Amino acid sequence: MEVIGEWEEIEMAVDSGATETVLGEGDLKSIELKGGAASRRGTEYEVANGIRIPNLGEKKLVAYTEEGSMRSITAQVCKVNKPLLSVRKVMAGGSRVVFDEEGSYIESQATGEKTWLKEQGGMFLLKMYVQRG
Repeated sequence: MEVIGEWEEIEMAVDSGATETVLGEGDLKSIELKGGAASRRGTEYEVANGIRIPNLGEKKLVAYTEEGSMRSITAQVCKVNKPLLSVRKVMAGGSRVVFDEEGSYIESQATGEKTWLKEQGGMFLLKMYVQRG
């Protein structure tokens, strides 16, 4: 996470195994953490090593991609090492995710607009910017 003037940069790992889009407790500090339906229900998530972690609430944000497109995201907050963008949630929002040697991207089914992903260390990352305050 990097703060650039009135903008906060966030890089999310695009994760086909994540059932939810999640942020860590310290991610995007300028966005208010609110109780959500999942935290009120006492939802817990099982992480890769089998440990269960509680949902601490959610953050609703508007983020801008490097292409300049606006995205509305609701992320669940829990103790994770890095922000994860759920492929399942992207699909439910009307887009598809393409992983390809010649370029990976998220494509809006409605407009055909592509948001390009960066591959780094075997992971696919989406960089976005969130206005502070």
